[in-house]
Amino acid sequence: MPLYAYRCADCDKEFETLVRSGETPECPSCHSAHLDRQLSLIAKPASGGDSSGMDMAGACDSAGGCGMCPAMAGMAGACG
Repeated sequence: MPLYAYRCADCDKEFETLVRSGETPECPSCHSAHLDRQLSLIAKPASGGDSSGMDMAGACDSAGGCGMCPAMAGMAGACG
């Protein structure tokens, strides 16, 4: 059952609903079936900027346990 986002053409209400095969969704506010399906995002987009998104400050144990240490490159499964 896919989750779809809709905007009602009659009352402009925006909502999301599960839609089963063969079902026609309706607006929860005015019960209209005149709906425009919207783009539904599964996850929040990453913010832009120069950050790599891997804020690991303080996570490294200096023994390669975090898997991010260059000294441990090529030694998958050697520690941790």
